[in-house]
Amino acid sequence: MAVKTWLKITLVVVALGMLGMCAIAGAGIYFVSKHVQTTRVSSSSAIKQFDDALARFKDQKPLIEIDSHERVRRTRNAADMPTAASKATHFVIKAWDPDEGRIVNLTIPIWIMAMGRRKVDLGTGHDTFDLDRLDLDFKEIERIGPVLLLDVHTRSGERVLIWTE
Repeated sequence: MAVKTWLKITLVVVALGMLGMCAIAGAGIYFVSKHVQTTRVSSSSAIKQFDDALARFKDQKPLIEIDSHERVRRTRNAADMPTAASKATHFVIKAWDPDEGRIVNLTIPIWIMAMGRRKVDLGTGHDTFDLDRLDLDFKEIERIGPVLLLDVHTRSGERVLIWTE
């Protein structure tokens, strides 16, 4: 009789564990579906989307520049910038791949980015870009409010725009 009880307890624990794993996987799929959008667009439509995104920043220079040798350079220090009336809530990445004719839009809540260093690679193969290279302090980025962080044009035609809103 004691064996039956232990068997039932073991089966319940295993079932709950599997149910928990399914819930975590479902939450991950839901998060990605709500925060990542990929669309196929023409080159002219991609240019318009980037221009529209940049319009909100008027003549503002990005906080970070990447030169032709892929060296990261800060144009301004976020710590020296004034605190905004409204904090930034989302970290937004817009990336254009002309070879595949698609734009990827990624929106991540800043609180997730601020949780700690996470390796986030954009791209695949030799064309990857690790966001960790930008050495962003997300608490400072949140404090200064909506800001243009990066606008990169590569030699092969790709473009990446990163901002907060």
